[in-house]
Amino acid sequence: MNIQTITRREALVALGTGIAAVGASTPAVAATAADAASLEAASEALRQALEQGDGAALQSLLHERMTYSHSDGRVWTKAVLLEAIAGKQRYLSVRTSAQTVEVAGSTGIVRHTYDVVNNDEKKSTGHLKVLLCWVSQGQGWQMLARSATTVPA
Repeated sequence: MNIQTITRREALVALGTGIAAVGASTPAVAATAADAASLEAASEALRQALEQGDGAALQSLLHERMTYSHSDGRVWTKAVLLEAIAGKQRYLSVRTSAQTVEVAGSTGIVRHTYDVVNNDEKKSTGHLKVLLCWVSQGQGWQMLARSATTVPA
């Protein structure tokens, strides 16, 4: 299994120029860089859909067998996530940082830090490390699994 790890900047450069930003120009590396860039775009689309409560976008971005694990141990299915988020503003903001993207064939792994402001009575916040597992089955990337853990203070 060949895993190519690139930074967010390298993925954006690769997407914009069509070449691998790491300096290699072989077709396999260029395809991996393009896959990583499209995975990063899917991850950003997911962030926006969660923030906006966009049910249609979530429906297409989430795999039918998705599992979504919260930092407090709750686990949601796709149906539960859509019920909780679609058409609602559950989050006032969701911001990512320190993101890495890896692609291995049709599997993608995205790790980042989420800073969230929840739309509850206290407008509570969360600072989380998140792991997203994605699969590509011809119709683009779909999130299969998410796991989050609270970052210690």
